[in-house]
Amino acid sequence: MRGKWRKFAKQLFQWAIIAATVVALVRVGREQSANLRNIDPTFNLFWLFTASVAISVANLFLPLGWRRILKSLGQTLATGRAVRLWCVAQSARYVPSGILAIVSRLQLAAKEGIPKSITATSTAIETFGLLGWAILTFTIFMPSEFVPGSTRLALGSGGAIALMTAPLFFPYFLKRLPLKSQTFDVQLNRQDAVAGLSLLGISVAIRAAGTVCLAAGFLDLQLDDVTLIIGATYGGVVAGMIGITPAGLGVREGVMAALLASRFGLSDAAAFAIFLRAWEFAIEIAFLAFSSWWGRAKNHESSISNP
Repeated sequence: MRGKWRKFAKQLFQWAIIAATVVALVRVGREQSANLRNIDPTFNLFWLFTASVAISVANLFLPLGWRRILKSLGQTLATGRAVRLWCVAQSARYVPSGILAIVSRLQLAAKEGIPKSITATSTAIETFGLLGWAILTFTIFMPSEFVPGSTRLALGSGGAIALMTAPLFFPYFLKRLPLKSQTFDVQLNRQDAVAGLSLLGISVAIRAAGTVCLAAGFLDLQLDDVTLIIGATYGGVVAGMIGITPAGLGVREGVMAALLASRFGLSDAAAFAIFLRAWEFAIEIAFLAFSSWWGRAKNHESSISNP
């Protein structure tokens, strides 16, 4: 009986987080309501469908990247269980401060037999990787009036090399984190760490392509606008990741709208920024449902298994 109540409470909590996120999105929309008047968006179903597929695939690569980072720290987790764990924990990132998403991952991973110190370390590496790839993407695709093309290419190349060689220095920095010493009883496997960061980079690239498809289905997009869309999107992502609002709500949309306004006008730019957030959120909810089914379907397998 107690188990049923725990399951009910867990599901209720997850739906409460979803409801809170919807409220937050509506609030952002209201704050931008003055800029959303007189917009005339176009909706191309082909591009919207393509964007949905791309963003869903990008979502899948994120937990796969984290799973590979876990493996680099000596922990292996079945794919379905890893995807479900990551998605369930990530659904809490819209709660103020975002700390609940980290706590949820620590607790869920502990139930799978993974030490909390290892989970915290893997999460730190994952965050470093995602922020690094987002900054790199923004650097390469930022509007040309900010930085000349040759400079962007040089910065992008240097950033990519830095990201791929970062695992060489992870042991040095990880030993200085305020974590339990037993975290480092297992040597970091640099090959798996590079593979994990690469999967995160693939996710960023696919999401960028999906965002362009979404823009093609919503705005009057020209070929020359592709780099601007990607640069503005990841400029907003970077600002959102280092911002103080839950999941960068409001910050990300504001930066995107500001960067896109010169080309599409403030009304359409703000509308697209909010539409992108709402669209991604809808895809995340569907992906969470899929990952929950996938994880439960693998319940008969061992929670910890070799990949």
